[in-house]
Amino acid sequence: MQEVIRWLLAPGMRAWAAASERGFGAIPVPTDAPQAHSAGIDSDRVLIFGSGLAIGRGVVSHNLALPGSLARALSAQTGRGVDVDLIANPRMTVGSAVADLTGVRLSRYDAIVVFLGVNDALNLTPTGVWRSELANLFRFLEGSSSRSTRIIVSGIQPIRSIPVFDSRLGTVADSHARLLNRVTERLCAAADRVTFVPSIAAPTPPPGRYRSAETYAHCAEALAARMSPLLAADRVSTHDAEPAPSDEQAQAKEVRRQRAVDRLGILDTPAEERFDRIVALASTLFGTRSAALTVIDRDRQWHKARVGVAERESARSSSFCAVTIQSTSAMVIPDASLDDRFRENALVLAEGGIRFYAGFPIESPSGEFIGALCVFDPEPRAAETVDLVLLRELALMVQRELGVPPNLA
Repeated sequence: MQEVIRWLLAPGMRAWAAASERGFGAIPVPTDAPQAHSAGIDSDRVLIFGSGLAIGRGVVSHNLALPGSLARALSAQTGRGVDVDLIANPRMTVGSAVADLTGVRLSRYDAIVVFLGVNDALNLTPTGVWRSELANLFRFLEGSSSRSTRIIVSGIQPIRSIPVFDSRLGTVADSHARLLNRVTERLCAAADRVTFVPSIAAPTPPPGRYRSAETYAHCAEALAARMSPLLAADRVSTHDAEPAPSDEQAQAKEVRRQRAVDRLGILDTPAEERFDRIVALASTLFGTRSAALTVIDRDRQWHKARVGVAERESARSSSFCAVTIQSTSAMVIPDASLDDRFRENALVLAEGGIRFYAGFPIESPSGEFIGALCVFDPEPRAAETVDLVLLRELALMVQRELGVPPNLA
């Protein structure tokens, strides 16, 4: 009987939802890059994915919406840096979700936070369809991500808490959302790496506001409270247990990396003030004679920007930065002449050669490590004197510039 009622109501609900959504037209949404980060080292990488709260309606910057709010909340609890990416589509449903993830390299994320269900509740998606499509999404996420990636699924927010749907028909959608949430909670409980977080009522926004920064901060605090213990546990139990990649996997990774380098179109291009400025700043702040933004090509390292370096390129086989890009965090060499990896390196043995080196890997917009921002000096120095937070912030400045076309920089 319930299914018959749903079948009869569904066309009218879809028409009502479509008409109500016209009220979204006057509500501001973020227009900046769908990313956010908080300062720190050993950063966690998070993807927010979905619709509903992920869209950020009511604020004009993702820094004030969920990405920035979650980055700050997680960092406050873990003491680590956080990088947040966002893939959001206001019309996303459980059935269309996998298509929105096509081509995204999910293995680079420590956590994926999923916001789905508002559209499905409004459309009265049958619970059997919801269960089947959600299970399919979970299989895709688990199969495409790292085995240490945590998947966090947020419960569907109360439909009538969304002002444009606050009506009698909103009550029908609310009731259906509760059914879908129960199905979701059971599916999450049966999955190894999936955690369900019930939707939590947010503070009422100020008069005339759809949502405020406080709304997103409240939601982010609740998510961070559940996520931070999971991320901490994974670092202890599985982070170091990842198996070494096979030769085939390593080759495939290098092919993707080189493709990302080629796609940027940065190799053998003239110097640009935007990159020269960051590299000069790095040299000044770290007090080193030399600094560089180095891109790793097939068999060479090529400096897009450099201070205190005469040659524009050198062999990849002698590159410190080629080693730096093998990790997600900074590489610091206090004295290269004492390091087994570099003591026979030509760049170390040369007169006035490298003794101290600190580099941070640079990601392309698609997530592959294409090079490093590095500072180096002929005098050794203690590793604990290196401000890794500052080095990361400078590297992130480079990454942001890589996402901006030269003619718009």
